Amino acid sequence: MLKKIVLLLLCFWYTLHADAMPPTGNADSLKYALRLNDQYLKEKKLIIYIKTYYGYIPIDSIKSANARMHEIFLKNNLEDSRAFELFSESIYQDRLLHTNEAKNALFAAVELAAKSNDHYLLYEFLTHIAFIESYEGNAIGAISSFRMAKRETIILNDAYLQAAVNVNISDIYYRYNFYNQSLYYLSQALMISIKHKVREPRLKNVIYYNISENYFRMGRLDSLENYNQKLKDSKDKSYKLYTYIKRTDYYIDLLQRNYKNAIDNILMLQKDNLYKFESLDKQNLAIAYYNDNTLDSAKKLIEQVLIDKAQNNHPEIKYNLYELLGEIAVKQNDQKRAAINFNMALQQSKDNTNKLIEVGDVALRMKLDDVENAYNQHVETYKSERLWLIMVVIVALLTIAFITLFYRNIKQKRHYEKLLFAAQKEEISFINSHNIRKHLSNILGIIDVINNSEDKGKEYLEAENYLTYSAKKLDEAIKNISEKLENGD
Repeated sequence: MLKKIVLLLLCFWYTLHADAMPPTGNADSLKYALRLNDQYLKEKKLIIYIKTYYGYIPIDSIKSANARMHEIFLKNNLEDSRAFELFSESIYQDRLLHTNEAKNALFAAVELAAKSNDHYLLYEFLTHIAFIESYEGNAIGAISSFRMAKRETIILNDAYLQAAVNVNISDIYYRYNFYNQSLYYLSQALMISIKHKVREPRLKNVIYYNISENYFRMGRLDSLENYNQKLKDSKDKSYKLYTYIKRTDYYIDLLQRNYKNAIDNILMLQKDNLYKFESLDKQNLAIAYYNDNTLDSAKKLIEQVLIDKAQNNHPEIKYNLYELLGEIAVKQNDQKRAAINFNMALQQSKDNTNKLIEVGDVALRMKLDDVENAYNQHVETYKSERLWLIMVVIVALLTIAFITLFYRNIKQKRHYEKLLFAAQKEEISFINSHNIRKHLSNILGIIDVINNSEDKGKEYLEAENYLTYSAKKLDEAIKNISEKLENGD
């Protein structure tokens, strides 16, 4: 039981949005975005600029920065400028931890984007609402918002956004210990990125890391080692890859029960400027201390995590922390403190159970959405294949018709050629019988007369003109036949 508690203790909400490599948000990038003619690309660049602009400004300068941002929208006649203003206002309020004001601004922005049928802005605004709702511990709201955002990515037919929203959905399931569902959405994200050859260096690393997180919680050492190696083999040296590798390294130590080595590695990482040390690492260090029987150190770290405001709305994390504090108190023979901590763990567990029921309900709706989307894709594929089949049949029929007509024309041509040949033959026979034989008979008759004459010389002289005339006519007749044979007339 204790091993199970240790393995399931930590729930880390990791999103692609939060771990995105920070883009450069300067005046040049804003000018470049404003000059773009492609509305879709322009909106993407402006959203990135707004996020970056607010994300890296000190909190004491945030108010003046917000005023400057509104001036930018006033100076530039942007399409959907009011929606952008509301989005920037929501990030401003979010930085001030005014989550209700941030959500209200986003809800208004969603209404405007819906009226203009702008699916990309709808995706961005809904995703941002989901992040805020998740921070508030509103799992059902977060999943519902991600669910709507996912529909927009399908309409946009943007593979990167589809993969990203699948990663974000997987994080919610991971957080509530639905590891198989989390792995399902991560596998969907990976499949989309590979199928569509998404050129986003950090995306595959994020997916591999999140898969590693799930396998760590499930206690599957072999699978964790496999994805730890995939991260090490990655050629995309993107943002936080170093952190992913080092964190999964000590995850392996924890699953191998090499707790002293894990403690040493985590303490070194705490001083490593290249490593992004987070509350999650404190929780993992507490686990290592507990299993190494360094109870006071474990207790101190857990208490530090519990007073962190970020954990206020997350019973899925706190009930495990209180339960571990109860186990520590038992080992220290402090029965009163153990009872208090176990009671707190029970209360947090009840809250978490209520949320699990809600998450399960939305999970079913998400599954139905996936089935519907898969069905629609099959229908579209069927329509496309049916169209191609119809085209092939039409082309085949046209080809058959062409061949039939061609064959018929050849057959008709041969038939007419035969008729023409017969006519020519008949004509030539007529010429032969009437012209050639006529003149040939005349010539033969004259020659016969000359041969039977007593005075052949005299008779020849008298018949010479007739003989010459008949010979010329015979020659003309022969030439006429020759020309007809040559010309095919």
